[in-house]
Order: sequence, then C-alpha cells, then structure tokens
Amino acid sequence: RDQCLHVARWIPRAIDMYVVLKDTFRIGMLLEQEDAVKDGTLIEDEATKKEREETLKHVKKEVQERSKRTYNWILMSAPYLRTLIKGNTTKHQKELGRILLEMQDVIGQICSEDASKLKPYIGCYTAFDAENEPLKPAIYSDNQKSCAKMGVNHPQLAAMLCPIKHLAAYRKDPKKVQEQLQNGQVKMHAAAWPAFAYEGDLPGQHFDPHNMQDGLFKGYLMRWCDDQAYTRLISPHFSICLRVTIPLVQDASLSISHIPAQLPTEP
Repeated sequence: RDQCLHVARWIPRAIDMYVVLKDTFRIGMLLEQEDAVKDGTLIEDEATKKEREETLKHVKKEVQERSKRTYNWILMSAPYLRTLIKGNTTKHQKELGRILLEMQDVIGQICSEDASKLKPYIGCYTAFDAENEPLKPAIYSDNQKSCAKMGVNHPQLAAMLCPIKHLAAYRKDPKKVQEQLQNGQVKMHAAAWPAFAYEGDLPGQHFDPHNMQDGLFKGYLMRWCDDQAYTRLISPHFSICLRVTIPLVQDASLSISHIPAQLPTEP
C-alpha cells in the first residue's frame, strides 16, 4: 500500500496529469486480456469476448493507447497492483479498488499543490496576448480590490469560466449571463466543462455542440499552465526526470513554444 501511495505522488508529474485510475485500469486490463487471447496464453469463452469488445468499441483508439501506456507504467512502478490483479478473487478486487481510490486522492492533492504555485501569475496567463490585449480591468495578486474582480466578477474571466453550453448565450448578452453566473442561475459544476478548456484564441471559439470532444483540453490557458507546472514550478532534480519523460509521452501535447515570452519565471 505504501509503495502504491508513493508512486501516486509522481503519476500526475511524470505519467499523466489527468489520469482517472479507475477507468485507466479497467481499459488497461481489458486490453491486456485481448493481447493474451491473441498470443494464445489465455482462452476465453464467447460471452467474455463479446462483453470486452462491446466495452472497448465505445473507447477511442487514442484513449485506449494512452490508457494502456499509463497502466503499464504504473504497474511497472507499483508491482503490488499487479499482484492484486493476478489474485483474481473478490478480496483482491476490493483491495485493488480501495488502493486505486486512495491513489486518486493523492493525485488530486499533488495537482492542487502544483496549481497553487501558478496563482501569482494567473493575470499573465488568462489573456491570449497579454502584451497587446491585457485583461481589462487588470488583475494583481497582491491587490485586494483587484482580487475582488476575479472569477465571474470579471467580464473576461466570466466568459472563460462560463459552462461551454451557455457560451453562445453569453456572447449574445454578456451582462445578463454574467449575472446568472453570479447568482447561480447558470450552474457551474464538475460535469459542465468551462469555455477555457476548449481550443481557440477566444476560449470555445470553435466549439461544436454536436461533437463536444473536439478541441477539449486544447485551450491555450490549459496548455500554458501545463507547461508551467511541468517545466518551471518544480524542483530541479525533478526537472531532469521530466526532460527524459516528456518526450516519451507521445500525446502529452506539451511544447515549450506555447509559453508566452512575457511570463515571469520563478527565481
């Protein structure tokens, strides 16, 4: 258990920042089962095969590949999880589920710790072109009056935080929807992706309501924050580790070129 929780601290920094362990392990185990059938080391009945294929057909190929890679890296780092998977009893399955939940909690804590280091610089991140078109009014982390205008109280930030399905209405009548965000009439919850999560110089600019996955997690703010969290606001010894790891993560979509030149660096 201690081995697994220790590994969990490094998962968001060196393997996958957005991993959902429950889903990753379910997909990884199914793909592993599929490989074992192909190479003849596992014989399965038709019902098991049909159930596996039915599940995997709803998972995109790139998600399968990423899940399998993440799954294998975690098992290599925490072999006790492999022991639980091979145990194949109700007791082992419950233990596996419990440890994965504990690991997910640790991952969340680490992400929060890393994200907290970005707060002093958030005013530099939120505008796509901070030098020529900065936030109006400007935000200063050490100014109490300025901080009172953050979040949905700021006209530009409200547009970025607006749930994507309400973004069209926000553009038609910004003041009205901003008030709805402030009074809670427009709900902002975990299941409603904010506009800044989507691609575009203006967050959500190319959003397609018929294909909500298109452009998701490609917003410039998320890319810049990922770059900063991975390469600037971490300890020197871990930076060395990342120089080796990041090139191996083929779909991490991280590129130093996405970091705007005017961003401050930590001393």
